[in-house]
Amino acid sequence: MQPPRPFTITIADATLDAIAQKVRAFRWIDFPADGGWAYGTNQDYLKAFCAYWLDGYDWRRWEAVLNGLPQFIATVDGHDIHYVHAKGSNPDNPPLLMTHGWPGSVFEFYEVIDRIANPAAYGGEEAAGRDVITPSIPGYAFSGRPKKPMGPRAIAALWNAFMRDVLEYDGYIAQGGDWGSIISGWLAFDHAKEKGGGCLAVHLNMLGLRGDMEPKTDEEQAWMQHMAAMQMLETAYLQLQGTKPLSLAFAMSDSPVGQAAWILEKFHTWADVRDGNIESVFSKDQLLTNLMLYVATGSFNTATWIYRGVFDEGGVNLPPGEMVRVPTGIANFAGETVYPWPPRAMVEQGFSNIIQWTDHDHGGHFAAFEQPEAFTQDLMAFLAKVPRA
Repeated sequence: MQPPRPFTITIADATLDAIAQKVRAFRWIDFPADGGWAYGTNQDYLKAFCAYWLDGYDWRRWEAVLNGLPQFIATVDGHDIHYVHAKGSNPDNPPLLMTHGWPGSVFEFYEVIDRIANPAAYGGEEAAGRDVITPSIPGYAFSGRPKKPMGPRAIAALWNAFMRDVLEYDGYIAQGGDWGSIISGWLAFDHAKEKGGGCLAVHLNMLGLRGDMEPKTDEEQAWMQHMAAMQMLETAYLQLQGTKPLSLAFAMSDSPVGQAAWILEKFHTWADVRDGNIESVFSKDQLLTNLMLYVATGSFNTATWIYRGVFDEGGVNLPPGEMVRVPTGIANFAGETVYPWPPRAMVEQGFSNIIQWTDHDHGGHFAAFEQPEAFTQDLMAFLAKVPRA
């Protein structure tokens, strides 16, 4: 197995010029007078966003920010995996493996990686630091494209091999939201230390794997009703990407503005947005940098394949009667409204060893991106409770 190779992001000028040309040439569409964000991305906001993209946004600045993180490419079971690998102040602590989701990227973690690796630089204790590894999911950004859709359970097996065989860690702690929560859940279930894997514990900011979800109380029934409503109103994207992802990809791949509209709507709907203003949470620069990791790398298409992959794998339910038994931390951010946590008793049907449950007043689906300080504090408190081996 060849050793990891250092990696530096370098998007060609010709690629940037081609993106700009397509943004300028976009023909705007008819839009309902009362539309706002109710029918999808607000066209007035999108026009301002694209104008800034063309005349205000500096990709080279953010490329340098990303290149300030130590990045590598490793080949794992035939897959090239791009990842950030930040060395921590205390290598005796188990490393932390953080996995992003869709429509996010490793950029979601750019403000928390060093806080966790080197907490003394932020007023914490040097002894609490640890190595932090944040890979790009296969098909995303600078990771290789799988030959066919891979589901989160297959990616979890890939991550375990990556951590143990390539990086040569004996044990690690997994963290994730969105797809990262499901991948991390499978790491904690299939690749727990006691099963011969390396996962010692798991920290989640979204429900991923599920045990028995039969509601038994009024509170649980209310959660089920809310989720049924969200499925009707907010998950058409999931059905499309999970069944016919290429139909979407052919339409989107040659349209940077189309990709922006598709992704911005999710950040607006899923984040803890105040008064309908997406920039109450994210700056245009943050939104554009995450977006460029799809547009400039040509990965919008293959990034959606994981949705088909999870359908092909059979979903996210644990085998009947089985549970995740490693120490588990739950970060419940109040602004997570489309995929909120169910009542604790329902979560405990799938996770038998919850050692920390924290309710946060602010923050939504993209917790590390939206609330980096609160996210870091929650995660560090959990890490301090987990045995080293």
